Amino acid sequence: MSRELRAALILCLMVGVIIGAARSEPPGSRSAAAETTQQAPPKTPDRLLSLVPAAENGTAPVAEVDDAGTRRLNGRDGRTVALTFDDGPHPEQTPQVLRILREYDLTATFCVVGEMARLYPRLVREIADEGHRLCDHTITHDTSLPDRDPDVIEQEIGGTLDAIEDAVSGVDVPFFRAPGGNFAANVNEIAAGLDQVPLGWSVDPGDWRKPGARAIHDYVAEQVHPGAIVLLHDGGGDRAGTIEALPAIIETLLDAGYEFVVPRA
Repeated sequence: MSRELRAALILCLMVGVIIGAARSEPPGSRSAAAETTQQAPPKTPDRLLSLVPAAENGTAPVAEVDDAGTRRLNGRDGRTVALTFDDGPHPEQTPQVLRILREYDLTATFCVVGEMARLYPRLVREIADEGHRLCDHTITHDTSLPDRDPDVIEQEIGGTLDAIEDAVSGVDVPFFRAPGGNFAANVNEIAAGLDQVPLGWSVDPGDWRKPGARAIHDYVAEQVHPGAIVLLHDGGGDRAGTIEALPAIIETLLDAGYEFVVPRA
């Protein structure tokens, strides 16, 4: 074998060794790390919240009172928001909500179910004693109330008034809230006959679906507007997410310049 041919074979062997080493590069090497970095999913930044209403003139997404006579806004001037809590009182969750409101010195509206008021009259008294408004949410939380006979509707609404009266004699119950938000003219007419204003809402984070504290907080912060009524729940199921979100909701809205109020009756 000639000297030139031997040199060529040695060169080919060296090139093969180098290429093989590159292909079998250990995971900790620089090129492998770079490849891993490129394939990793990008980090999602925290969502920025829209804390300032889009319309500075106070435009709200709904009419203050709708065609059926249901109040959808709190009726107060300026950058105001009203917190409302449905389906209580609950023996564990309602006291937690009351404690948080007490810490921030805020007043809210509690839409109580008559059956729950019968079971926990002490909590109804505590709600009233701490200056919160009471709202009638019917005896059995019948979401088909508009389809019932007038006497059944009156029993559902009036029965809750009786349960509240038994718990706190002489307390004012200025509002009525239809279960499931199923307000109708026939229901509202009977509520009005009992000196109650049908109370709806304009911001609903769907906390009853249990989407988690972050989702509840973010929805309220992004949808709030001057005159808003926020629908939350202290009963009717596990409301741990609502309770966890409540302090953050309050602090976010306070930082955005909102004043917490109770709706105008």
